Amino acid sequence: MFKFLNEKKMERVKTTIVTSWRLLGLLWSIDKWLLLGNMAAVSVPAVVPLLIGYIFKLLIDQVVLITSGKPADNHLIILIVVAGFSTYVLQSLAFSAQDYLVRLIYTKVPVSLYNMILLKVSSLDMAYFEDSEFKSTLEKARDSYTFRPLNMMDNLLFTFQGLIQMIASLAVLASLNLFLILLVILVAVPEFLNRARQSQLAWGIWDANSPFRKKFWYVSWLLQERDAIKEMKLFALPHHFLAELKGLHEKFYQDNKKLATKYFGINTLFNLLEGFAFIGILIYIIFETIAKRLTIGDISYYTSAATNFQNAIGGLFRNVVKLFEGSLYIGSIFEVLDAQPKIKQIANPVRLNLKGPPFIGFKNVTFSYPGTKIKVLKNFDLTIKPGEKIALVGENGSGKTTIIKLLCRFYDVLEGEILINGKNIKDLDLNEWYKAVGVLFQDFVKYEYSAKQNIFFGKVYEKMSLGKIIEAAISSGADPMIRKLEKGYEQMLGRTFEGGVELSVGQWQKLALARGFFRNAPILILDEPTAAIDAKAEAEIFNRVERLSKDKTVIIISHRFSTVRNADKIYVIEKGKIIESGSHEQLIDLNGQYATLFKLQAKGYR
Repeated sequence: MFKFLNEKKMERVKTTIVTSWRLLGLLWSIDKWLLLGNMAAVSVPAVVPLLIGYIFKLLIDQVVLITSGKPADNHLIILIVVAGFSTYVLQSLAFSAQDYLVRLIYTKVPVSLYNMILLKVSSLDMAYFEDSEFKSTLEKARDSYTFRPLNMMDNLLFTFQGLIQMIASLAVLASLNLFLILLVILVAVPEFLNRARQSQLAWGIWDANSPFRKKFWYVSWLLQERDAIKEMKLFALPHHFLAELKGLHEKFYQDNKKLATKYFGINTLFNLLEGFAFIGILIYIIFETIAKRLTIGDISYYTSAATNFQNAIGGLFRNVVKLFEGSLYIGSIFEVLDAQPKIKQIANPVRLNLKGPPFIGFKNVTFSYPGTKIKVLKNFDLTIKPGEKIALVGENGSGKTTIIKLLCRFYDVLEGEILINGKNIKDLDLNEWYKAVGVLFQDFVKYEYSAKQNIFFGKVYEKMSLGKIIEAAISSGADPMIRKLEKGYEQMLGRTFEGGVELSVGQWQKLALARGFFRNAPILILDEPTAAIDAKAEAEIFNRVERLSKDKTVIIISHRFSTVRNADKIYVIEKGKIIESGSHEQLIDLNGQYATLFKLQAKGYR
C-alpha cells in the first residue's frame, strides 16, 4: 500500500511538471515576449530586498562609526544614498512593468486559449459530442480556460521569483551559518507536504462533485431558458428546482467546510513553528553581535536575509502546491487540445466529379456507436441511384438517422463499406464530400444573425449573392415572411442582440430549408423537415422540392406519410434492417407494416 501511494504521488508530481511545462509552451506560442517580460519583471523584486538590506547594513555601520567619534566617510555615505535611491526606483519600475505586462497577458491569453479550444473542438467528430465523458471534460475546460491557466501562470512566475529569492538569500545565510538554513527547511518542508495533501483533498471534492456541478448548471439553465420557462410557470416548478439547487450547493459547501475545519489547527501550528524558527535565527544573530563577530549593521542585513529566505522557501512551496492544484484543474484543457479527430482526411484522396448526384451504395454495413455493443445496423444494404428520391420510415431508434450520419461521414462503419460512384467513402476528399451534401436536420440551428446571413451560411465558401439567397428563400417559402420583417433580408433575428426579432418555429424551419436550397448540393437530405410547418405549407414546400430537385438525389426521413408518399422508393426500417421497400402504391398493395401505419395515420385525419 505504501509503495502504491508513493507511485501515486510521483505520478502527480510528474503530471504537475508536464502540465506546467506545457502551459509555458502554450504561453510561449501565444506571445513569447510577454512571457519573457513577465519573468524579467518578477526577478527584480526577488533580489531587491537583499540589496536594500545590504545598503541599510552599510548605512547603519557608518552611523555607528560616526556616533562612536570616528570621522564620517562622506563619499561612501553619498554612494550608499544614491544606491538606495536607485534600488527603490528599480523596484518601482519592476512593479509598474509587472502590472503593465500582467494586464496585457491577462487580456491576450484567455482569448487566444479559447480560440485554440474552439478550433480544436470544431475539428472533432460527432462521436466526441455524443460521448458523455468527453462532454464532461469539455465542460471542465470551459469552466477553467478563463482564469485557471492565468492563475497557474502566476504561480509559475511566483515560483520562479521564489526560487531566485531563495538562492540569493541562501548565499547570504550560508556565509553566516548553514544550521540556520536547515532550521528553516525543517519547518517549511512539512508545511509543503501538508498543503499538498490539502490541495489533493480539495481536488477530490471538486472531481467527486463534478456530476453535482453538472446538475447544478442544468437546473440553473432550466430556470432561465425561454423554452422551459412556460412549463416552469404552469407547473409551479421554480420552488422545486430552487430547493434542489440549494441542496446541491449545501452538500458542496459542507464537504469543503469539513476540509477547512480539519486543517485549520494544523495550519495554525505550522504558522507558529515558522515564528519560532524566525525568533531562533534572530536570537542567534543578536548573540553573534554581542560576541562582536557581527556588526550592528549585520543584525539588520542577516535578519533581512533570514526573513527573505523563510518567505522565499515558504512562498516557493506554497506556489508549488498551487501548481499541483492548478495542474489538476487545467488538465482538462490539454485533454481537449490533445483530442484527435477519428474521421481523418487521407493523404491522397480519390477525386470524383460530384457536381451531379452520385451512385450511393451501402454494402454489408454494420455499425455500433462508440462505447456501446448494440449494433444499430447489421449487414445493412441499400442502393440509391443518381437523382432518385427515397424516403426512410420507421419507429424512433430503428436506425434511420444513423444511416444519414454514416452517409454524411460523421462516423465510419465498423464493417462493410459505403460506396460513392463505386469508391469507398473513406477514400474521398472529406471537405469535397461535405460540399456535395446538403442536410436539414430536425434539430436545425437558429442562427441569431440577419435573415440574409442565415441563408448564406449554407454556402459560406462562395461569394455572397443576394439574388441566389432570395431564390433559395422563395424555394423554401421563407421569402414572404422575410419581406414582412421591418428590415427585410437585413433584419437581425432572435432576441440575443439589439433589434432582433424572434420567429416562430415554423418560420425558423423555412429559413433553415432555404439554407439547404441555397447550398444547391447534388444530395439533399431532409430529416423531419416539415415537423413544425402546417399541412398547406408542407405541401407547397414538397412541391418545390420535387420541382427544384429533378437533378438531385433526395433522401427524406419523416413520420408524416403525406411527406414521403411521392418518393420514388420508400424503405421501411426496423432494428437496423430494411423490412419493406417500394413505391407508396406498392407498399399499400403489400399490406404490410407501411400500409398499417399509413392507415392509422390517415384515420386520424378523417
